[in-house]
Amino acid sequence: MNEHFVPTKEIDNGKFVKNPERPSRLSFVDKFLKTHFQEISLMEFPESVLLLAHEENYIAYIKKKSSEVMENEYIPEVFFVDPIFDTGTPIKRETYNAAFQSVQATLTGIEHTLKTKNVSYVLTRPPGHHAMKRYGGGYCYFNNVGIAARYLEEKGMRVAILDIDFHHGNGTQDIFYDDPNVLYVSIHGNPKIFYPWYSGYANETGIGKAEGTNLNIPLPSGADFSVYKTALESAHDKIINYKPDFFILSFGTDTHINDPVGRFSLINSDYKEIGIKISKIIDKVGLTTIVHEGGYNAKANLSAVKNFIHGLLS
Repeated sequence: MNEHFVPTKEIDNGKFVKNPERPSRLSFVDKFLKTHFQEISLMEFPESVLLLAHEENYIAYIKKKSSEVMENEYIPEVFFVDPIFDTGTPIKRETYNAAFQSVQATLTGIEHTLKTKNVSYVLTRPPGHHAMKRYGGGYCYFNNVGIAARYLEEKGMRVAILDIDFHHGNGTQDIFYDDPNVLYVSIHGNPKIFYPWYSGYANETGIGKAEGTNLNIPLPSGADFSVYKTALESAHDKIINYKPDFFILSFGTDTHINDPVGRFSLINSDYKEIGIKISKIIDKVGLTTIVHEGGYNAKANLSAVKNFIHGLLS
């Protein structure tokens, strides 16, 4: 959870506003999971695992910039000028260590699933799906799921990633866009209106041998479950037909109607239905790790997770 890493501000429409990516957003979920499920001890991994998904110069930048920030935080002021491509992802002195620990937590979940065959739920922050090979953004510095999928690839496994955060995972798409051994499917808000704006369109399907291994399903603002379930069916079919060895779910709860950042209209009971549909994928694939991404209303996050797990286990 990296409680010591607390971004305070971001720049939105030219003004400093409160940054919502803070430990408190997941505090209720953390207590719930620890109360009802076994907690796994964090495993240590070498820093070289970051190279599985990120360029060396980018990793060095995050590490150096973190060491240079003393008391406040560094926030880029222009899009795609800095290796942090937006104005909402501050670098603090704790950033590098927190982001690397988030990667280690994700790989711990992967290893636990490999060894026990049980589903692992990785509740960690900062999130990762907006982090590209050589850019960070969207509150993300290192791509937790991207590194995990590459880690599994090195073991000879085909991986399917389903991203159901409200925002398109431009970083995960960037990492695997030319890789036929990783399927990336994303259900998200229409990027014509919502972050990250430049990616997440339906015509982005992969290139070269990876053509057809990238599926974006953008949905309109205010989409409720009657719309969402159709997208989820399409995602389910795509994943099953791909026949992966391992399934990773990027699970964002900013799709909840009460989330202050996302703009879908999913209610508590909808997450049970999502859990049931995800369980159908798990039944077919087997090995599965769930990695938490966004979600910025602590109470809504708890309701979403509780209902999702209820559906998953029903």
